[in-house]
Amino acid sequence: MTLFRLKSAPFVIIEDDANKNIIPLLQELVQEEKCINLFCYEQPSSLWRNVFINSNVKYHDEFNPDMYNMYTSEKCSLIIDSINQMALCMGWNHCLQYLKLLQSNPNVNRLVLILHKDCLPHNSKLQTHLNHLVNVVISYDKTNAHKVWIRLKKGNKIIRSEEILSYDTKTSVLSLSPVIRQEEKEEEPEKPLPANLSTFKIEVGQNEKIQKYNLKLPYMSKIHEGESKVYYEPDAVDDWDEEDPDEDLDI
Repeated sequence: MTLFRLKSAPFVIIEDDANKNIIPLLQELVQEEKCINLFCYEQPSSLWRNVFINSNVKYHDEFNPDMYNMYTSEKCSLIIDSINQMALCMGWNHCLQYLKLLQSNPNVNRLVLILHKDCLPHNSKLQTHLNHLVNVVISYDKTNAHKVWIRLKKGNKIIRSEEILSYDTKTSVLSLSPVIRQEEKEEEPEKPLPANLSTFKIEVGQNEKIQKYNLKLPYMSKIHEGESKVYYEPDAVDDWDEEDPDEDLDI
């Protein structure tokens, strides 16, 4: 999976929890945007200002439906932190309605939702509905903070990949590298010998081969002399039919 694919996706979910740092990935997704609307439900705008330095970011405390036209008056990207709180404040039905409006709006280049998985109940309907809407779901591994699981929806196909995030703090460059799994080849059991599959002896030993080679049968001498002939003497019980078998044929 390349960063270009992620950055070109119009609707993205980043599944976050308290132990992960999503800032480098979030910055990479929207770094080329000239206008960003950030809705600060979880963290105050003062903290986000330290993240997006020298960026054209407009900070909002929450999503106000009355200001929808203002949010989308120009080409921009939208970041919602977090969709959990937005759904609680607006109600899930209204929240879903405006997400669909933003998704279909031509002025919205990218819609990025931050979803706190550690705040969701098991089999959450919110997560299920969002997974059907978005193009990309990025999930962090529970044990390795640098490993992410990516589910990319492309048409009717779903592409899944496991990637390692590496971030260079000096150059502020984020890179993705696929996790290469070494397939463990199962040891194939040795094929049993034919001799071990039977209760009687199949193979011929060396001594038996020598004895077979030295064995001289009675007819062998005649064959070597060139006097071999075939003699046939009818048996007394042979049934000979004297009639012509073809007499019923007009030949």
